[in-house]
Amino acid sequence: MAAISRGSRKVRELRKLLRKSAYRDELNTFVIEGYGLLEEAIATGNNPIDVFVAENDEALHIKIAELGIDLGNIWHLDPVVLKSIASTQTPQPVLATLPIKEFKFIDLSVSSPDFLVVGVEISDPGNAGTIIRTAAAAGASGVVFSQGSVDLFNPKVVRASAGAIFRVPVFGSVDMDDLFIDCAREGLVTLGLCGGGERQYDRCDFTQPLALLVGNESRGLTDLAKAKVTEKISIPMKAGVESLNAAAALSIVAFEVRRQRASND
Repeated sequence: MAAISRGSRKVRELRKLLRKSAYRDELNTFVIEGYGLLEEAIATGNNPIDVFVAENDEALHIKIAELGIDLGNIWHLDPVVLKSIASTQTPQPVLATLPIKEFKFIDLSVSSPDFLVVGVEISDPGNAGTIIRTAAAAGASGVVFSQGSVDLFNPKVVRASAGAIFRVPVFGSVDMDDLFIDCAREGLVTLGLCGGGERQYDRCDFTQPLALLVGNESRGLTDLAKAKVTEKISIPMKAGVESLNAAAALSIVAFEVRRQRASND
């Protein structure tokens, strides 16, 4: 482990990676914040490029050393500097950089996906991260986000995923026309969650291979998605309640998919 100064190249890069999507794309690198995410990354074979640790936290130094990270990739930083870099109000005492894993739909096709979660123009980072977390917990084969969605390696998305971004393949900036073509080729029916859905979700057969689409937080599914889905489905709600949060709606239906499939095993 070595000390590193506020003005070093690595610290300047770290700051830019947390704040600029274009810079993450340029370096093909993103940042995780907190020991829990670091531990999850390593447990899933995602080894960090560099790890930055508050220099006064000896207990944390020991825990990180036990993860088996090359000591030459661990850097001590003044806690004040870490605080100035971090993206949260209450900064974590450890940050790490990791390479972005790029998935292509063809990669997923090899494994014959039978349950995809699709976020259509999801703009809120917290919702995007929760959708990833829910999809992983419900046993989805992969998570797809359309063009016009938030950068999936935004620090808020990564935090909200609670490590699930390492547990399930995630595909970003997917063209919707291509998605429908790919789903048809793979034999997946496409089900769109929307208020005007013809069928209530609890009356659907979710044991068949499917892609479950959820739309933007304020606009819902795009006209293209509504026109192309196999069927539009809805969640019955008490009169006077306009709609559910996108991630909350997805959670309800995704776990119904899991329930039906578990009872069908």
